[in-house]
Amino acid sequence: MDDAGGARLETYRRRIGRLHGADGPVGHLVTRVCTHWETVGPHSFPTYVNPEERLQWRVHFDDPARSDTFSDDQDRCVDLLRGHETDAWEAGVLELDTQTLRIEWLDGPDADAAWATNGW
Repeated sequence: MDDAGGARLETYRRRIGRLHGADGPVGHLVTRVCTHWETVGPHSFPTYVNPEERLQWRVHFDDPARSDTFSDDQDRCVDLLRGHETDAWEAGVLELDTQTLRIEWLDGPDADAAWATNGW
């Protein structure tokens, strides 16, 4: 990954934002960066090589009837997400299905409290 990509991931290493719809708060966007490894070799004695940091994110909705949305690969499209995640996030929006949600990134005690409830 180039330096620009690494710096971009650093922004989302442990981040949480409050999501707002047209009628008010609807949930949280939680992000983290994890190392993924390629597995090679025989099943009985695998070797893990080529570590790569990847962005993982999850949307946790306040409405318990609405399922969480999750992605663990920055380049993979999931059914409900349109566009490239971080470009939209930097503009303060998340587009899911037909809904555009506004992201209010949290910091300090607000972020800590939200992370304790909704984080990994």
